[in-house]
Amino acid sequence: MAGLMLAEIIIRNRDLKDRWITYTNSYAMNINPLAIAAHRAAYEHGYEWLDRMKTYLDGNFSFVKETLDRDLPETRFEIPEATYLAWVDLNPYMGDIEDIPDFFANKAGVLLEGGDALFVDNAKGYVRLNLAMPRSLLAEGLKRIVAAVKNR
Repeated sequence: MAGLMLAEIIIRNRDLKDRWITYTNSYAMNINPLAIAAHRAAYEHGYEWLDRMKTYLDGNFSFVKETLDRDLPETRFEIPEATYLAWVDLNPYMGDIEDIPDFFANKAGVLLEGGDALFVDNAKGYVRLNLAMPRSLLAEGLKRIVAAVKNR
């Protein structure tokens, strides 16, 4: 679960598992007790919540797609098959902007992650949007993003 600093790994190959254990034991790792409790609760009691959250996120993705198609129709965005992150190509509107996250921070008051700085070499003009939020907050952020692009 994002933000809890705890993950699981399943390694069936014994040699690879031994190498992983040796590697991870060479680092000081502190596990947050809250993260352990949260993971346990999620596995034991979280299925209904997860189903509702997936439905809600699907709605957020549809909302973003509809908003971009209507207000910034040259934007390239497809709803992904997994994750709560949207990968949006703003090149048709922002291709000449050197620092897109800085532009949106200053012109829209919205913090975005730029694709070229964090992910792949050929992602200039892309941004990553986290859609795991209330739709009202998402709507406000998109409204600001659209206004900043249209008024640049």
